[in-house]
Amino acid sequence: MLMGLFDIRKRDPDSPNIVALPPVIHALGFLAGYACNIWWGWSFGLGQALGAGWVLVLGGGLLAGWAAWLFRDAGTNIPPTEPATALVTGGPYRFTRNPMYIALALAQIGLAGLLDAPAVLLALAGVILLMHWGVILREEAYLEAKFGEAFEAYKRATRRYF
Repeated sequence: MLMGLFDIRKRDPDSPNIVALPPVIHALGFLAGYACNIWWGWSFGLGQALGAGWVLVLGGGLLAGWAAWLFRDAGTNIPPTEPATALVTGGPYRFTRNPMYIALALAQIGLAGLLDAPAVLLALAGVILLMHWGVILREEAYLEAKFGEAFEAYKRATRRYF
């Protein structure tokens, strides 16, 4: 089962050609950043930012859960390796086209604070670039081809990130 997270070769042909599953990209980036942080011994110098860290982790989790619930409610697939069957534009999707990915980034920032690990933030920069070029732009091209003018109108009305 765990290997299914890493093997995207079994993607449906009717899906975007992403480089890897977004949670896997974030997890590997987090682990690399945390390992570097242990190796380098970095600290924010303020102690653990527990309050802000918990707010970001929990907020990211709630945002991701809400976005996923809207996908399920619309009857469309959450994993980007499966076909999109509906365009979700309500809830947090009114403000950003990528609330699940923003939620993952918020949670990673929160974990960096909780663990007093600044290198996790450095790794997040690479994760964000990989997500942008390897996932988000590919998903957008797929959604444009699949939903046509409906997605174009949504793109014009809603920002990609913030």
